[in-house]
Amino acid sequence: MTRPATRRELLVAGAAGAAGAAGLLAVAPAAADAASSSAPAPVSDTDRLQRLIRLELLLLYCYRHVLASGVLGPHAQRTLAPFPGHEQAHIAALQERLTARGGTVPAGPDTIATANRYLAHRGIGGRLGQLKGRRDALYLLLTLEQVTIGAYFVALTKLHDAELIALACEIMGNEAQHDSMIGLALPKATPGSAVPYGLVQGLQ
Repeated sequence: MTRPATRRELLVAGAAGAAGAAGLLAVAPAAADAASSSAPAPVSDTDRLQRLIRLELLLLYCYRHVLASGVLGPHAQRTLAPFPGHEQAHIAALQERLTARGGTVPAGPDTIATANRYLAHRGIGGRLGQLKGRRDALYLLLTLEQVTIGAYFVALTKLHDAELIALACEIMGNEAQHDSMIGLALPKATPGSAVPYGLVQGLQ
């Protein structure tokens, strides 16, 4: 019977493979240059700020619509009532950093149809104007919050400016609080179901 490779042997083999790959690249630098030139351009901090603002504007629009629709019920309505103010503060802070970099502030959805198109583009179930009750509304907002958290999680691995990284951490933490509070407002919710993990990374 063949003896399984040890971890040391696997590491040695991996290093040999990497050295061989490096040799191939040295032999064919033109091919490597061509591959690098076809790679997508890196996303700048300004571009990432614009993406985050678009998502925050969608989140704000959805909160306002759901809270005005009357589908939540008294308890959930009270729980979520402060959230639009939080989103406005996030947007203002992000816009300040964006305009300081000379970036253009994106527009948010101005109609239900536009908001629903954005939701569909992000793969979020549920549509404004078609919510059948508290559960539908809460799940739409919960999923959108998790997508937002995921966007900040990705941004934290890509941002270059230390101030922006700190701001993204603060906003992501607040969105994670929203996620938990919405989870607690769901039917038959428990603390364990609302906060199933000690760390958050959202949906990407």
